[in-house]
Amino acid sequence: MDSTNGPSAPPTATSNWTSQPASTESAACDLPPPVPEGMQALMYIMYIAVSVAAIGGNDIVCYIVLAYQRMRTVTNMFIMNLAIGDILMASLCIPFTFVSNLLLGYWPFGGVMCVVVTYAQCVTVFISACTLIAISVDRYTAIVYPLRPRMTKLRSKIIIGVVWLVALVTPLPTALVTQLVPHPCANQTYYCLEQWGTPEQATYYSMALMILQYFFPLLALIFTYTRIAVVVWGKETPGEAQDERDQRMAASKRKMIKMMIACVAAFLLCWLPLNLFIVVSEQYPDVYDLNGIGYVWFVCHWLAMSHTCYNPLIYFWMNAKFRTGLQAVFRCWHVPKKKSSCFVSTVKKVSSASGNTT
Repeated sequence: MDSTNGPSAPPTATSNWTSQPASTESAACDLPPPVPEGMQALMYIMYIAVSVAAIGGNDIVCYIVLAYQRMRTVTNMFIMNLAIGDILMASLCIPFTFVSNLLLGYWPFGGVMCVVVTYAQCVTVFISACTLIAISVDRYTAIVYPLRPRMTKLRSKIIIGVVWLVALVTPLPTALVTQLVPHPCANQTYYCLEQWGTPEQATYYSMALMILQYFFPLLALIFTYTRIAVVVWGKETPGEAQDERDQRMAASKRKMIKMMIACVAAFLLCWLPLNLFIVVSEQYPDVYDLNGIGYVWFVCHWLAMSHTCYNPLIYFWMNAKFRTGLQAVFRCWHVPKKKSSCFVSTVKKVSSASGNTT
């Protein structure tokens, strides 16, 4: 899912929407007409809207978890880690990709940012994928094997540390091979691309990243949540959920599982088109010669980037505690003093009544 730059860099809005940038000097110099201004304006609005919604929504999620101690559960710590990863992608990857690929058609930010942004996109996708797996394994263990010890907050913090370690180490080759490539027709103008020794190396690495970032998490998440669904919605165990308290707990588990399945579905569906685009373009590079391929890339890339703003919407919609926390944030925003106490008192009203066990 290394889609920001690299050997298969996408066509750009202002330079080339029918062939791969800098594939040959003649092709790069024979530029087709740019995207119509109306379409460019729509693209700008869509990317800016995603960035603003992602940063704002995920900031609120982090604030809700940190501002009230009873919200600092194991699952919510993982949720906050997801939010941090989405904030990084929305603040680093989306704006720079948007400006370079759509607004300018070249990379204006220098060699250091070229490496940082390309590497950061790989890291943030790994954070999302690995954190979703960690949540699913925690829920799987708690529900399928209820007699086993529950995950502690300390252990969840260790797992989050491991997630970041894996996310930082695995895509290191991306940082090592990413560099500025001079534009063949314009002085002092560069593309930000991955430069591998051979095309085969680029293909193997891209496929390996795709397997680790998407297809392996896909299989792991399908397995764990299928087993969880069988237990939660399957045949009731004798003696289980007989009294009112147990029934509330069972309903709470179902609500929480529905919320996490929605998050997983959003991740898988948003990244699927871009992954398919990468697979096809790696196997058939001539796809970049097709008319309008830039629009296809734009749709796939925007959908993948838009994933950063969906998780907060899911939490606020499906989780009563997060929903009340969101209401508190907006309500207390207008209170000139004691915003923290205003928020805590509001969340306190539903903390015990809410059925969502997170």
